Amino acid sequence: MTMLTEKFDAYGDVLPDVARDEREAAKTASVVLSRIGQYAFWLLVIVIVSARVIFYPASPASEFPSARAGVHAAIR
Repeated sequence: MTMLTEKFDAYGDVLPDVARDEREAAKTASVVLSRIGQYAFWLLVIVIVSARVIFYPASPASEFPSARAGVHAAIR
C-alpha cells in the first residue's frame, strides 16, 4: 500500500504540482539560510571568546598585590 502524495485544498480540489515544487524550493532556501545563520552565530561566539582569552587576563585578582588593592580598584 502506498501513500497518496496529492495535496487537496479546503474544497477538495487537487492542488497543482507547481505550487508544491515552489514550496519545496522555498523550504530548501530556508534551510540553507538557517544553516548560514547558525554558522555565523557560532563564528561570532568563537571570535568573542577568543578575543576575551587573548586580550584579557585569566584572573583579574592576579593583577593586584594584595586584597586591599583589589578592593580599592573595584570601588574606584
